[in-house]
Amino acid sequence: MAPYLVTVGAERCRERFLRVRRPMFHRLYLQGDAVVALPRPGTKTAGPVAFELSGGRELDLTTLAADAAPGAGERVRLEYLNAPVGRGPSELRLFGSASTSWRTLELPDAVSEVAEAPFGWYVGCRDGFLYALERAGELRWRWQTPGAARFHGTRPGEAYFRPCPYRLAANGRSALVGWLGSLWSVGPDGETEWGLRLHELSPPHVSEVRVRTVPPHSGQDAAAATLGVPAHASHEEIKRAFRRAVKGAHPDLHPGDASAAARFRRLHEAYEALSGQGGVRGNGARAGLIRFSFSGATVSFLDTVDRDWLVGGDTGTLFRLTSEGQLVARVKIGGGALFCLRDSSQRVVAFCSYPPAVNSEPNLWFVDAAAPVSLPDRYRWPDYLRGSYGGYLLSHRPRGRDLALIDEFGQLAVELRCPRAITSIAVAQGVLVLAAGALICLEVDGLSPLTRTRIWRPPFTRDGSQQPTHSGAHIAG
Repeated sequence: MAPYLVTVGAERCRERFLRVRRPMFHRLYLQGDAVVALPRPGTKTAGPVAFELSGGRELDLTTLAADAAPGAGERVRLEYLNAPVGRGPSELRLFGSASTSWRTLELPDAVSEVAEAPFGWYVGCRDGFLYALERAGELRWRWQTPGAARFHGTRPGEAYFRPCPYRLAANGRSALVGWLGSLWSVGPDGETEWGLRLHELSPPHVSEVRVRTVPPHSGQDAAAATLGVPAHASHEEIKRAFRRAVKGAHPDLHPGDASAAARFRRLHEAYEALSGQGGVRGNGARAGLIRFSFSGATVSFLDTVDRDWLVGGDTGTLFRLTSEGQLVARVKIGGGALFCLRDSSQRVVAFCSYPPAVNSEPNLWFVDAAAPVSLPDRYRWPDYLRGSYGGYLLSHRPRGRDLALIDEFGQLAVELRCPRAITSIAVAQGVLVLAAGALICLEVDGLSPLTRTRIWRPPFTRDGSQQPTHSGAHIAG
């Protein structure tokens, strides 16, 4: 069985090298001009293997750069092995430039998010604390989320509702913490600088839900009998029955039948009673229509741009705040929870919202675009998008077997399918590398150069005053 199949855009792809061995490759990372591949965790008979990216020649690991000294510079990275929420501890591992960790730490519960700090890292933990760790692994301070000290969950699953740094970002000085609809700025000394609620930044969100009216039981039975359906028929059954019945009662189809108008009116009233699609009543309300107005928006992502904070909400609205928490811009992007996309240099380049359940509204907006575009239907979910690389967005469902490269117009440019789960992905200049049992390295047209300069334009600029072309957008300047 072939380790992969290019189902879309095969003319854009060329295999650079393919490596298959036992135990199978499970994880990989790039180190300079080489890729280091690791076997499945727990494998005792094999270790990491390095290959040249240029042609796939196997390298001696000792020829790669030596480990960074503990605590030395930007070459130190932090990874973590998460415990289930409420059943810690979680394990933090500090790495130098090689694959072997030189220090292991523990936190008492699951890790929610990690953000870079000038001195090391901010680490959010589900025990309610934000931990400030130095690059050498020492604890500098910890900050407790307001409300976490009063939380006393005893039943299974209640630990998920403990206030904690669930969303986290850093701007080079402070950390911004988000929990449900609350935001707090935590200074470099571990003290709270300010806090606010997300609903203070936006008018209430209004949703409408059409429901079936519930007349008295006898009335419902009579309406069902009029259409010839069971009293608890589905909406589709009611609609089909109404369409059939109307053909025998519509006045336009039976001009010589004096009783047709009365029969048609009874059919229409029965359909409205069963389907919840009544007309406007005297007080202006619609039968079967419930309108919800709520302001309890929650934080879906946090990030930064030019020391300002970017805050995404679960109603598809993006907020831009100063470092002091003042609102400077607001734009409606979509109808669901909002997330950001980064390029290979970790700059924010686009925003994507969860699509509404029943339509295909555009849900992807680049910071230099005039309006949003729609993603391909099977790759519309923001949590599948791994980032922006060259002219493509990379989309992959965790542990899935499919991988897609989507262009900036929302079109599917390349699609790759593997018989085994894709467990690790890396992108270099013009090259896509993935572990799916085998180690696969493909050259892809359009992946080079990885980065491009994007100009933040209204409505995403700090002082933007132009209205975006998307009809649902709004700016507060």
